[in-house]
Amino acid sequence: MGTSLLPCFVPLCLALAAIAQTPAPLRPLPVQHPEVVLASSDGPLDPREWGLGDGGVHPTERTELRFTDDGCITPGGITVACRSVGVKIVFPSGRELLLAPDGGLHLRSGEACGPFASGLELWLGDGSRVRITLAQARTDRVREVVVVHGDRALQPWRKGEAATEVARTTVWSGQRLACLGDGGDLYRPIALGPMVTLERELVAAERADKNPERRLVLLRDALVASLATMQRQHRDVSADVRHAVTAVAALADRGDVVFPAGASLARAERDELRWLLRGGFELEIELDGLLAPRLGLYAGQASVPMIEWTLRGDSAAFLANPRDDQPEKRWHGNGTRLPKVAVELQAREHLHERAAALRVLQQFVRR
Repeated sequence: MGTSLLPCFVPLCLALAAIAQTPAPLRPLPVQHPEVVLASSDGPLDPREWGLGDGGVHPTERTELRFTDDGCITPGGITVACRSVGVKIVFPSGRELLLAPDGGLHLRSGEACGPFASGLELWLGDGSRVRITLAQARTDRVREVVVVHGDRALQPWRKGEAATEVARTTVWSGQRLACLGDGGDLYRPIALGPMVTLERELVAAERADKNPERRLVLLRDALVASLATMQRQHRDVSADVRHAVTAVAALADRGDVVFPAGASLARAERDELRWLLRGGFELEIELDGLLAPRLGLYAGQASVPMIEWTLRGDSAAFLANPRDDQPEKRWHGNGTRLPKVAVELQAREHLHERAAALRVLQQFVRR
């Protein structure tokens, strides 16, 4: 990298100045079935911010998780009924979902996915989690059911029988799906640092054309926070570095404008994993090379990124090296660690989730 990066930082400053002077819509125009959306990471993850519906949850006056005659009802009005022949979940939208003893997940309309031999955790639209453990024995397959909301966990089914026990909230180590859309649009969420990949696993036939097969969710708060931290870490007094850090500081100050939560990003290049941001900036995912996959921030159509984020459990942000006297160095400094986000969804090796997430990214490549 022997070419100075200052030409990249000049359009950055000009674009930020234009944003500051010219009022603009709060977010870009919506894109049909957008590939990438920006969501908040400030606080608990909310799947309703992923742009795929409210999970079939309607406003309700209920405020807490409670037992029913045959299971539980969540604060959002979702009922979880437990039987030896399966666990049925009924959403306020009217959608019904059944996890059968064989591990298959079924819609009443006939569509199914799985099997999930050891069980499954379902993320519901009101923030509740349903954890179903299946036994390997031929009888009493539905072993345990625990419903979690916040710090409260109820166990309506234990050791193959109905129960009314208050359980401890523990970490789920098995597979999980998010119930989106009307509750019956199920996606597999896997996080690579500040990016969540979503792959559709189940949808009713009449809703198939309303839902994308896959989507990427960028947790924009973590990205902006890393820019704010980065400017305080680089103390090199050279003019090139000072200019670069000044540009990063300006970008961090306008982070809410350039990275608006809820925005849908349009594709910038058909043959590249590159999407448009506000103010003429662009984001690109690089699947090859050093510490791939990486997310790069570009000033317009520049060929060299100004910032790169690694996409992994220990993600970091790197400032592209602006110094001409160090052509062999890609980045300046040791990188800025990102705040922990989407901890529950980070890729787990024992389930080969990192490989699954990378396959989702590869499917966005248009050939």
